[in-house]
Amino acid sequence: MSSDSSAGGNLVFFLLGAATGAAIALLYAPQEGTETRRILGEKATTARDRASNVAQAAGQRARETVSSVSERAQTMVKKRGTNGAAGGAEPAADSD
Repeated sequence: MSSDSSAGGNLVFFLLGAATGAAIALLYAPQEGTETRRILGEKATTARDRASNVAQAAGQRARETVSSVSERAQTMVKKRGTNGAAGGAEPAADSD
């Protein structure tokens, strides 16, 4: 699971680097200032939209993970509670 979050972080840094590189390349390109500013604005909007999509996907993934962990924890608590109520038996080991 930590490799998933690391991959998401690496993707964000890659996209930011790509956007920065594109902006620098446009600044050095031989064209009019107004055209360069327009292109930079478009690229910035595209980069912002992509970053927003990545952040939303990461947030959704985090919510799903929290929900899954919460459900598993509740299941484990119920199993341990059931085992404990049956005469003080040792809690069952998690098979996962």
